[in-house]
Amino acid sequence: KLCVRLEEYQESHMLKRSRHMSYSMGYGDFEKLQPLYKLEQLRTLLPIYNIELYGSSLSKRVLLNILPRLTSLRALSLSRYNIKELPDVLFIKLKLLRLVDLSLTQIIQLPDSICVLYNLEILLLSSCEFLKELPRQMEKLINLRHLDISGSSRLMMPLHLTKLKSLHVLLGAKFLVGDRSGSRMEDLGELCNLYGTLSIQQLENVADRREALKANMSGKEHIEKLLLEWSVSIADSSQNERDILGEVHPNPNIKELEINGYRGTNFPNWLADYSFSELVELSLSNCKDCYSLPALGQLPSLKFLAIRGMHRIIEVTEEFYGGSSSKKPFNSLEKLDFAEMLAWEQWHVLGNGEFPVLQHLSIEDCPKLIGKLPENLCSLTKLTISHCPKLNLETPVKFPSLKKFEVEGSPKVGVLFDHAELFLSQLQGMKQIVELYISDCHSLTSLPISSLPNTLKEIRIKRCEKLKLESSIGKMISRGSNMFLESLELEECDSIDDVSPELVPCARYLRVESCQSLTRLFIPNGAEDLKINKCENLEMLSVAQTTPLCNLFISNCEKLKSLPEHMQELFPSLRDLYLKNCPEIESFPEGGLPFNLEILGIRDCCELVNGRKEWHLQGLPSLTYLDIYHHGSENWDIMWELPCSIRSLTIDNLKTFSSQVLKSLTSLESLCTSNLPQIQSLLEEGLPTSLLKLTLSDHGELHSLPTDGLQRLISLQRLRIDNCPNLQYVPESTFPSSLSELHISSCSFLQSLRESALSSSLSNLFIYSCPNLQSLMLPSSLFELHIIDCRNLQSLPESALPPSLSKLIILTCPNLQSLPVKGMPSSISFLSIIDCPLLKPSLEFEKGEYWPNIAHIPNIVIDCECL
Repeated sequence: KLCVRLEEYQESHMLKRSRHMSYSMGYGDFEKLQPLYKLEQLRTLLPIYNIELYGSSLSKRVLLNILPRLTSLRALSLSRYNIKELPDVLFIKLKLLRLVDLSLTQIIQLPDSICVLYNLEILLLSSCEFLKELPRQMEKLINLRHLDISGSSRLMMPLHLTKLKSLHVLLGAKFLVGDRSGSRMEDLGELCNLYGTLSIQQLENVADRREALKANMSGKEHIEKLLLEWSVSIADSSQNERDILGEVHPNPNIKELEINGYRGTNFPNWLADYSFSELVELSLSNCKDCYSLPALGQLPSLKFLAIRGMHRIIEVTEEFYGGSSSKKPFNSLEKLDFAEMLAWEQWHVLGNGEFPVLQHLSIEDCPKLIGKLPENLCSLTKLTISHCPKLNLETPVKFPSLKKFEVEGSPKVGVLFDHAELFLSQLQGMKQIVELYISDCHSLTSLPISSLPNTLKEIRIKRCEKLKLESSIGKMISRGSNMFLESLELEECDSIDDVSPELVPCARYLRVESCQSLTRLFIPNGAEDLKINKCENLEMLSVAQTTPLCNLFISNCEKLKSLPEHMQELFPSLRDLYLKNCPEIESFPEGGLPFNLEILGIRDCCELVNGRKEWHLQGLPSLTYLDIYHHGSENWDIMWELPCSIRSLTIDNLKTFSSQVLKSLTSLESLCTSNLPQIQSLLEEGLPTSLLKLTLSDHGELHSLPTDGLQRLISLQRLRIDNCPNLQYVPESTFPSSLSELHISSCSFLQSLRESALSSSLSNLFIYSCPNLQSLMLPSSLFELHIIDCRNLQSLPESALPPSLSKLIILTCPNLQSLPVKGMPSSISFLSIIDCPLLKPSLEFEKGEYWPNIAHIPNIVIDCECL
């Protein structure tokens, strides 16, 4: 027996001797699998998934014409292909199959013919998220031993699977109890072969405890994860539901348990049974009528506990910690989440070393909680308190390992920061804190940043409207400023009117957004990255000494009048400067911009752009990228000098722009222009011959493309023309011979493209949204062609397509009726035609008029179906 990799032996005689074959998945895979036509002796076919490949479809020709010929196949995997359906003939022909793997496919329904695979032993259907049901005659699979439906969230386990007596392993079953499905809880009693995850839903339809007892849940020793869910519940059924849950006692081997929607008033005793020595994760959610929590503290292996939506819990009492064992309660718990506990008021703390290894504690949406938290959580690294308006932290805590503290919508916790002595005492118990996040604490008025511990690196504060930062320099000096804080973010803090450099002298990253009272900002001495946005009253930006600032981003600061003076000396490392919607800035500071600036973006800064003659950019030898957008008025022609180092230039909506400026840019490789009234003359007078890429967009004045102007661009490789509605035609010999890629989109008056107008070396042509385009003549060099949303296009070139064409995509051309009479060139490897209703009937698989002309193409997609 010979095992081979298809790619390694595709032309070899060894293929004929092979019995077990693998291959790398591609798109369609018709061409790759064609050599399999004659391999009737093949026993195994296994595609190897390529992680870099997204969306691998399998050709219909493979499913209908190649695979059914492999009548000796015992194992077939189609895993990870984007398959939505399978033909009946596939399994009618492959009757000897013992293993079928359709996991991670988009299959919606299995063909009924799968039920004739009497030799089938293994069926893998995991993570088939669109699969809703299995065939009704699955009980005919008398030899089926292993069925994996884990992760197939829409698939309910059909009742007739209980008749599969040979089924030894059933993974990931979801069982729906109810009248419509005809299934009863007791039907699970016959299934002792369940593995992995079992989900039982609509438990409100279980009649009584006797039906639940017959399910024999304690005997299912291979179940690792059990989900029990009630959808709705009758108000007076509390005792019955408790009796039912009492009989759904899982096997002690269970590792994960989730109970959702249970409406009993308390939990059965088994839930806290220390015999659950393997239980690692427990979730109790939406158990809205429970008055108490089970005694979970002595579960020896419990690491993750989530309690959510238990609206009648008023107190977490000593009972929660378990009995009087010598072991510390919750000895293994690492993560504890409380959420949506609407009536919870008190958390009774033992103070006996409970939660010794707890790392993450989260308390969210508990509006009445006022009690204290456990005070000595020596392993806690992350604490989250969200929307707990009455909770406070007045009692000192000991969280010596805490690294991240998040407070959101909990004003009494936020007030902690207002009281320096209390705050400092709490910080003594948080000696390793690194990140602090405060949000929606509307009563917070101050934050003693200068008193924060030296371990703190990041602070984020959001929507604290009353917050003010320290302003007394003497006070800060006496305490010692925070010299270790690296990142400070302030957002929607409307009372902050000043940020002084002494506050965070070494912060490398500073972001300030939507702070409406901020009038001045001193850049920290250690700042490397500064972002300011929507601070509409900011008037002054200052810096006291040389800083290592690399990136400066300022946007939507309508009152900011100027940038800091002496930027060349103060920001010697500045590489990236971006200004947007700062209408009061009229000029750059005296002395110009920093010498090493590489990227400059100016958008919606009218006065500044109008004065661009005084920018003196020609003195910036490292400037390589310049982006200018302007929406103001200009009344004179501005001679504007730019450095020849610029490689990328974007100009949008400048009323005047000289061609002489462009011609001076001898290093320019990319030019993008929009809304330039003089675009026609700029093109006619000539652009820099160094250009590799040119984009022309939103030019209503552009009527035609000048031949001479573009022909001079001997290095141009890519040209994009977008939304030039008055462009009507492209003259002959317009483009340079170097052009290899052309995009034309939203040119509503363009009617035709002639071969003589296009470059003889053009390899890629993309045409989008040209509603009046009626004819195309294509160069013989073309390799890839996209035609999208050209509603009046009725036909492609009548004679033939270019002989080198490899990829053709046509989308939303409702009047396209025909393909070239000479068919498709032999070179074409990919054809996609979508939303072309007049053409579709002629392309029908093995029946349409044009099918013989396209059948040789390896990859064919018609209306999203891979043929």
